[in-house]
Amino acid sequence: MASPSTAFDYPVCLRLHGKRVLLIGAGNIAEGRALQLIETGARVRMIAPQATATLRRLAEQGQLELLERPYAQGDLSGHALVFVATDDRRVSEAVAEEARALGIWLNAADEPDLCDFTIPSIGRRGAITVAVSTQGQSPALARHLRQKLTEQISLHHVQLARLSGWLRERLPRGPRRSRLLRLLVEEDIRGLLAKGQRREAWARLRAELEALGETT
Repeated sequence: MASPSTAFDYPVCLRLHGKRVLLIGAGNIAEGRALQLIETGARVRMIAPQATATLRRLAEQGQLELLERPYAQGDLSGHALVFVATDDRRVSEAVAEEARALGIWLNAADEPDLCDFTIPSIGRRGAITVAVSTQGQSPALARHLRQKLTEQISLHHVQLARLSGWLRERLPRGPRRSRLLRLLVEEDIRGLLAKGQRREAWARLRAELEALGETT
């Protein structure tokens, strides 16, 4: 078994739609966390003595619940996930202690020793997400690498992701479907999309589907 100092993080993409998520703290870091969580469809509750103007506006719009008061014991009950982003180590430790007691996973900003999971630097283009993590050791480096990688995602990559999803919903599982999905990425359909030749790409796809006995 690896020791805590040598163990690697296990990367996952959480589906939080409809889940209750608590965010304690309402400064700039917490604001960023809230915006990302809202995108996932999570039911976000924020607790902090003061909030940014953006967070107040989001609360007024009904996109999150905002309680402008200090954290209190018992606030974590009923939540699937907890984030804490405050400048007070004592608050972070108290939240972490309650989270451990309730078996709730916790992320504490700038406090890696209190975290059950860390937050990668995230970039999005359509359905494609780029996430770079340094296991909390260098957020600035993770941000730099994420920017570089995200810049390489073009419109045709987004189109390929959408097309692959569309085909996965309509074609029966099996080796023939797997082969076609590989062809989208590895063969000339990707190249045609990269050149903006969508009509030619669609014709090529139709030929492959007909060869499989499928029609669009």
